[in-house]
Amino acid sequence: MRVLDLKIRKVFASNSKDTIEIEAKTKKGKVHASVPFGTSKSKYEVRYLPFNQVVSNFVSIKKYFLDEFDSLKDVDELLHTIDKTEDFREIGGNLALAISSVFLKAFALEEGVPIFSYLNKNPTMPKPVCNVAGGWKGQSDIQEFLLLPLHQERFTESMEEIMESYLKLGDELKKIDPTFNYSKNLESAWVTSLTTEKILDAISKVKGENLMIGLDVAASNLWNGEKYVYKDKQLSTMQQIDYMIELSRMYKIFYVEDPFHQDDFVSFSVFTKNSNCLVVGDDIYATNIKRLKAGLDIKATNAVLVKPNQIGTITDALEFVKEAKKNNMKVVVSHRSAETDDNLLSHLAVGFGADYFKLGVSGERIVKINEMIRIEEMIEELK
Repeated sequence: MRVLDLKIRKVFASNSKDTIEIEAKTKKGKVHASVPFGTSKSKYEVRYLPFNQVVSNFVSIKKYFLDEFDSLKDVDELLHTIDKTEDFREIGGNLALAISSVFLKAFALEEGVPIFSYLNKNPTMPKPVCNVAGGWKGQSDIQEFLLLPLHQERFTESMEEIMESYLKLGDELKKIDPTFNYSKNLESAWVTSLTTEKILDAISKVKGENLMIGLDVAASNLWNGEKYVYKDKQLSTMQQIDYMIELSRMYKIFYVEDPFHQDDFVSFSVFTKNSNCLVVGDDIYATNIKRLKAGLDIKATNAVLVKPNQIGTITDALEFVKEAKKNNMKVVVSHRSAETDDNLLSHLAVGFGADYFKLGVSGERIVKINEMIRIEEMIEELK
């Protein structure tokens, strides 16, 4: 497959900040891919560079990609040949991912198949994981309060149940939080001044029968180098372990993401061994296979979060997924807080064979949700 031309443009993300989009032209048509980014980031993610610097780098390397390629792996290997740093600090992880993503779309277009089908010949639908309350930078001690289905017949039905519970939660928060006025955070989850326990009580009251509660603690943001600093307390590492175990048991929490800071493999391992939760590693792994292997050595978690923009290429993200699956870990493909109107991530969630897809519940997140509904229909038609 040969790309005839590549263009770069500035587009905007859901937090009103700029990001990049690459457009590729082939004999079959045009495709474009834009890049999301996070608010809460792991220090092990690839390096994002400012727009003007990325444009300059794009102009310098564009010629290498106007060539014949047999596979996406060849494209991504070329990206690593051009930038030999582990974090793409020379050309930018955002530029690397945009090129990798647009080539994936071009290969699917060349074959005349949906992107998810290009990646996976036997696709199934993951279960949704949706942020319904919480916030960043002091809005909430725990960054995200999540809902996800225990069992799933159809993705669409799971989303309907989560959305119904999300709307009920808004009304419940209005009753019990004097400051609540249906304000939403970057992912359109409710922002409330209530304590963690009161939020969990409210969610427990309104959630559908088939729904389980999850938490994204984002504990690296709480860690000051010595203790985990909450609004009303400071906890040592052992106290944080006890607190996570206590919360998970008291509220029958099914999913716990990043309950400890990103370098504390040991605490992750202790918690995984002593809880019945799906313990999900995000910042601790940063979709990096080397860090995953370090975690595997001590059974740090039983699940991984996958964010392609943390690692820079689709091939690297896929290799990370394969390694996790080989070790019987659950796979959660995830959005970022600053998303675009690109629906590629929905295709990656299905194409990677993910068990779960963390994708939000409202606002601009419906771009991914509605694409999942279309994908589910396509899969059902294939059967």
